[in-house]
This record gives sequence, C-alpha cells and structure tokens, in this order.
Amino acid sequence: MTSLIFVIEDENSFIDVYDRLFQILDAKTVDWAFSGEEAIEKFKKAGGRPDLIIMDQRLPKMNGVDTMVEIHRIDPTAKVIFVSADGSVKKKALDNGAVDFIQKPFSIDEFVSVIKAHI
Repeated sequence: MTSLIFVIEDENSFIDVYDRLFQILDAKTVDWAFSGEEAIEKFKKAGGRPDLIIMDQRLPKMNGVDTMVEIHRIDPTAKVIFVSADGSVKKKALDNGAVDFIQKPFSIDEFVSVIKAHI
C-alpha cells in the first residue's frame, strides 16, 4: 500500500528530491505547503489524513515547531518528522511531538531508513 506524505517545506529545490526518495519508499506526496499557515489550512481542509508529515523548521511567518503544535491540535495522532538544517531545534521539536528529526544535509540511506521506520 502506498503511503501518503504531506510535505511542509519552503524550498522548491526539495520537491524533486523528496519525490524521487518517496518512489524508493513506495510513497507519494499527497500535498505540499510552503508556509506554516498554508500547511494548517490544507491540513484542516484535507479529506483524509496523510500517513506522515515532513516538516521544515525555517518557514515564512510561522516556524515548523509552532506549525506542528497547531496540526496536533487538529489531529493529535499526526506523525511529524522534522527535516531541517536547524539542528538547534531538535530537542524542542521532539519534546513537542515530532516522531523523529533528520538534519540537513542528510544521506539518502539515513532519510530512507528514518521514513521507513515511521510508515
């Protein structure tokens, strides 16, 4: 069964990277959001819930941790993995409900392993 992943990332360059990596994992991007606010609105309106959310920390206006907290208010069972260059927020992200944290830049093996563990 194909896993559905919602990606919250403001850098367009990651779109192709994630899509290629998701093919390895028998997963697909169910939706993209480029800001925290957009992510929350899309999550509220989505008919179904994704199997996993990939979240960046550095987003316009609302950061990733704050976005995740709002998403968890809507659905406390939402599984969020942070993928961020900002390693200083790892503890805060995990303490606030993230299931894992991948530091950018990451290796393909690391990414695939972490995502497999959660889908």
